[in-house]
Amino acid sequence: MKDTAYPFPQRVANWIKYRVFICDILRKTRYFPMSRPLKSSLKADEIIFPKNGVKRRRFFKRILALVLLAILFSCMGTMVVPEIWPYFGAQVANHMRNLIGPQAVAQIEAIVFQVQDTVKHWQYQYGVEQAEAPWGSSEIPLELTPFSQVSIEKSSLTPESARLTPTPPAAIETPAYIEQSKEPQDQLPVKAGSPTPTPTPYVWQLSTLIPFGSMEGEGVWLPYLNDREGHVVAVRTFLQPDPERPYAIVAVVAFDLTRTQLHFVLGFNEPSLPDGPKGDGLIPEEDREAGVLLAAFNGGFRAANGQFGAMADGIVALPPKSEMATVGIYRSGEVRIGIWGEEINDTPDLQAWRQNCRLIIQDGEISPRVYNNSITDWGASISNQIVTRRSSLGLDREAKTLYYFAGPSLSMSVLANAMLAAGVQDGMLLDINHFWVLFTAIHSEEGKLVAEPLLPNDMIDHIDRYLGSSPADFFYITLLDSRQP
Repeated sequence: MKDTAYPFPQRVANWIKYRVFICDILRKTRYFPMSRPLKSSLKADEIIFPKNGVKRRRFFKRILALVLLAILFSCMGTMVVPEIWPYFGAQVANHMRNLIGPQAVAQIEAIVFQVQDTVKHWQYQYGVEQAEAPWGSSEIPLELTPFSQVSIEKSSLTPESARLTPTPPAAIETPAYIEQSKEPQDQLPVKAGSPTPTPTPYVWQLSTLIPFGSMEGEGVWLPYLNDREGHVVAVRTFLQPDPERPYAIVAVVAFDLTRTQLHFVLGFNEPSLPDGPKGDGLIPEEDREAGVLLAAFNGGFRAANGQFGAMADGIVALPPKSEMATVGIYRSGEVRIGIWGEEINDTPDLQAWRQNCRLIIQDGEISPRVYNNSITDWGASISNQIVTRRSSLGLDREAKTLYYFAGPSLSMSVLANAMLAAGVQDGMLLDINHFWVLFTAIHSEEGKLVAEPLLPNDMIDHIDRYLGSSPADFFYITLLDSRQP
C-alpha cells in the first residue's frame, strides 16, 4: 500500500532511513541465508554497506560543491573580466557569435548585464559606491565668444529664438547671410565706393539643460574643444536621467556644425559582408593633423546584428535598408539624420551614410518603437530594457548642432529621455556595450596626436584605436575649412 499521508520528500527520507536500518541489521548479524543459492553472483563481502554509502555521499557532495564554486567563479569572471579588460570581453563575444549565433549571445549578455546591474544597485544602495560627475565641476561654465560667421548656403540653418538662450531683443544677432537676403529698411543707401560692411558677429549658444538629479554641474555646458583662434567649437555636459540608477551618467557633447565637419570611416573588418567590399579603417592623412582633427567616436552595430547599411567615399559595405535610421553626410558639409527613403535618399551629393536600427527621436518626440524589442527594428541585440553602455547621435532643429551621447547602465528609454532633454530633433542609436562605446578628443603633445577619452573611468581600453587602422567603423570631426589659407 502506498504511503500517501506524507509529502514526497518525507516519503523519500523515510525510505532512506528504512534502508539504512535494514542494512545495519544485516551488517551486525551477518545473516545471509545460504540454505538456498543466491540468484545473484554477488558475494557477501562485495556488498556496499551504509558505511561506504556515507563516504560516497560525502564524495558526491564535495564534487557538487566544487561544481557550484566553478559556476560561481565563472559567473564572477564573466562580470568582472569585461569590466577590467573590455577588449577581451568583446573578442570572446565575437567568437561566440560565430559559434552559436548573435541571438544566443544577446541572451547570455542580457543575463550578465542584469547581474552586473544588480550588483551595482547593491553597491550604491549600501554606500559602497557613490555617484560622481564624470569630470571635475571646477571648470569654468561656457561663455561663448563672437566670431565672423562662415557663409553657409542652407535655409535649414535659420536660427529660431526658441532654441537660443533668452536674450534682450536689442541684443539678438542675426547671421550675415540672412541679413543680406532681406530688403534694407529705414537705411540710407550705400554710396558707391563705400567700405564693405563688416559681417554681423554670430554667437553659437545653447541653453542650460534642466537637470534630472541633484548632482553639481549637471546640465551646465562647459567648453570642450577649440579652434586655432581659441573659439569654442564643442562643449560638453552630463545628465543623470535614471532616478533608479544614480550611476547611470550620460555624457553629452555638442558640436557647432558651422565651424566643424563630420566624417565617416569604414572599418577594415566591419561592417561588411563576408565577401563584400571593406574600408581601410584609416583617417585620411590630410585630416590627421594637429589643429585639424578634433575628435573621433564609435559607429554602429556589427553586420551580424542587423546588417544595417553603410557607405563611405563610394564604397558600399552594406546596402541600405528602407525605413531605417540614417545619418547622411553631404559633400557640401551638411549633415542630416532621418529615415532612409524619406529624409535621406541615395543622391550623387551624398558622400557617406551609416544606418543603425530605427530613429530614437523623430521630429522632436520619442519614437514609440523605443519601447518594443523587435529584431527587425533593433537588430539581433539585447532587449531595449536591459541596461548597458549605449551611445547615440542627434541633431537639433536647425541642423547646426550635432550631439553625441554615451554612458553606462542605460536602457533605451532612459537614453531617449536624455536626448530629448538636450534638444535633439532627430536622433539615432549608435553602438552599445563596453568596449565598442568610445569617444576621444584629439590633441597634440610634443608633435604627436594623443587621444583623450570623454569618460576616463569608463572608456579605458584601446582608446587610441581611431588614430590607427580600426577594424570597426567610426566617425571623426575636423575643423571646417581648417586647411584653407
